[in-house]
Amino acid sequence: MSILDSFLGAKPAVEITEEVFIKRLGDSITIKALTGEDIDQIRDQATYPVKNGKKTELKVNEEEVSRLLIVKATVEPNFADKQLLEYYKASDAGDCVQKALLAGEIAHIQTAVLSLSGFNDEDDEIDEVKN
Repeated sequence: MSILDSFLGAKPAVEITEEVFIKRLGDSITIKALTGEDIDQIRDQATYPVKNGKKTELKVNEEEVSRLLIVKATVEPNFADKQLLEYYKASDAGDCVQKALLAGEIAHIQTAVLSLSGFNDEDDEIDEVKN
């Protein structure tokens, strides 16, 4: 099998999903893999100009990146659902993530999303090559 065949036979990123168990809730959420374009858009959304004296620098709000990653990658539940927004008195889906999940749960889901999106694969491959 050639590398071309591998690419042509691979599942599209939007079809790659996984269940992430949230112990406190006793239930799982469904997440999907994100593409590089998705992640670029999220980072752009969470980047703001900040004045530093006479200069203006761009800063990335990493907490917002985490929330937006979860919003974009979560298939179920929909954090923009009207009932969830009302229940948590959230202004938008990112705010709902912040209010509905504990800090450790956010970190756990973010790690799962990044792993599902291929960010931990390289480390595994490097270890295999070393051995």
